[in-house]
Amino acid sequence: MIDQSHSMWDHINASLKEKIDILANNPYRFYIGPNVWALRNSRQEILEDFLKEAITLEDFELCQKIREVKTFLGFINNHQASRDYIVILETEETMWDVDVRYYLKKEGNLLKLYTTNDTNEEFHNCDTSLEINDYLTKKDVIELLENYFYKWHAYGGLPRFRKEGLLDEKEFYAIIDSIKEKRMHYMKRTKELKTPFIDYLEKVNLHPIPDGKSEYQWLAKCPYSNGNHHIMVSTKNNTYGCGWCKKKGNQRDLENYLKTRRL
Repeated sequence: MIDQSHSMWDHINASLKEKIDILANNPYRFYIGPNVWALRNSRQEILEDFLKEAITLEDFELCQKIREVKTFLGFINNHQASRDYIVILETEETMWDVDVRYYLKKEGNLLKLYTTNDTNEEFHNCDTSLEINDYLTKKDVIELLENYFYKWHAYGGLPRFRKEGLLDEKEFYAIIDSIKEKRMHYMKRTKELKTPFIDYLEKVNLHPIPDGKSEYQWLAKCPYSNGNHHIMVSTKNNTYGCGWCKKKGNQRDLENYLKTRRL
């Protein structure tokens, strides 16, 4: 009798879609029968059989998902791949009202994150990547995308789901929920660690607000641009900086600048 707590049970009794998700996580053993497993060098053939099954079922979204997983595992396990990129998913950017597609492109020993959108089909390099190795999984892709969304959500908001690729809708919203939870934690913690520097920024009407990216990070209106954009403020060392205006300093520097502006 098969132990139902063993991964073997989950593999053998999974639905076709669930089997694709299991394979995308690149387990050392993928069970195809009781005590019978397929190692990594035979999974392209298994996925090809699954693709034929999905075609018979006329589940064309699953067909595309299988193709993405085939390509992903092809990169990792040194199989021949028919394309040099993987579609992760497509989103709608809430602030800019454009559809954005996320890709992993193979460049040397890296899978680099790129985007295109419905106003510009050129690939945009997101300056983040994964190193290709035998243990790379879909979980690593999820973490990569979560970190990217988290980095930029303060500027463009959180995206909405449009279309699946390697990742599906459920996985996308798990990323969004994780970001929201992390942001709420930092917002609360940031207010607990508020310093007199923040009180000063409030006093001079620069309207500081927690950034939600770390327990020390705030945003405030930039005095050098008359509030047209934000300065980054850190309560860890009570400093500020503006990349646009190329200005940085501490509370005394800001006080001196505001005095000269009033003269």
